[in-house]
Amino acid sequence: MNSNEKLLREGFQKCQEITRKFGTSYYFATQFFPREVRLAIYAIYAFARIPDEFVDNPDNLDAAIARKQIEEFRENWRIAMNQKSSDDAILLAIAETFHKYKIPQADGEAFFDSMLQDTEKMTYANYAELEKYMYGSAGVIGLMVTRIVGYSSDEAFKHALQLGYAFQLTNFLRDIREDWDIRQRVYLPQDELAQFGLSNSDIANHRHDEKFIALMKFQIERNREIYRESLKGIPMLKFRGRTAVKISHVLYAAILTEIEKLNYNVFKQRARTSFSQKLRLSAKAFFNG
Repeated sequence: MNSNEKLLREGFQKCQEITRKFGTSYYFATQFFPREVRLAIYAIYAFARIPDEFVDNPDNLDAAIARKQIEEFRENWRIAMNQKSSDDAILLAIAETFHKYKIPQADGEAFFDSMLQDTEKMTYANYAELEKYMYGSAGVIGLMVTRIVGYSSDEAFKHALQLGYAFQLTNFLRDIREDWDIRQRVYLPQDELAQFGLSNSDIANHRHDEKFIALMKFQIERNREIYRESLKGIPMLKFRGRTAVKISHVLYAAILTEIEKLNYNVFKQRARTSFSQKLRLSAKAFFNG
């Protein structure tokens, strides 16, 4: 094994560690991918997670510093992409994955654009505006995974975008308190808050009453509808990846049920599924196709 191969192996191992540490449900689902695909998925997760940590790390509340970190990482990624090489093991694994699966560099650029937006934009006027942000923050990740898994129809990409949006919306609902407490950021569309007689100050004050519950019911129903639409794309994926994507779908959607079990009080505790729930839900997804 030459030095480049050794560094590449190290890079994929580090990407796996990042996925295991930060993406509990995501990492669980990746175990159902074949090894080659699994390594590429780890690389894409690390590509997304590292800049996301710059933005959301509670130990770094300086937006200017976060922006500088993102821009530096982006530039180093661009160099690795152009040279098809890097001295950084993680960037080497990421660039290798982008090139091997012919992932457009534009998809990566769109992701960085959204991460930079997170350093300066704290609210979204309406859902259409939020969806534009989600295209870069989550939709393009779905497109990348689709290329890695393989597909039989270009129609798969439309549904991959939907699944990315569904995952992102679930994160938003689960993390309402965390997003406010760390960055005073509200991803719930402002016009929808107003529709239910609420405002950002209610989020800041952790208001949990009939109005907030009604808002959450509305948000969860839309989220579930997007999950339902995204399911149509799974049969369009190559067989080697269908099970893992379906399990990801089921595990993330289950977080919505956990929010309901908390009576929608996401301010009280973080909704999550237990390991035993993950096993049960995965088995159900596996045997139901």
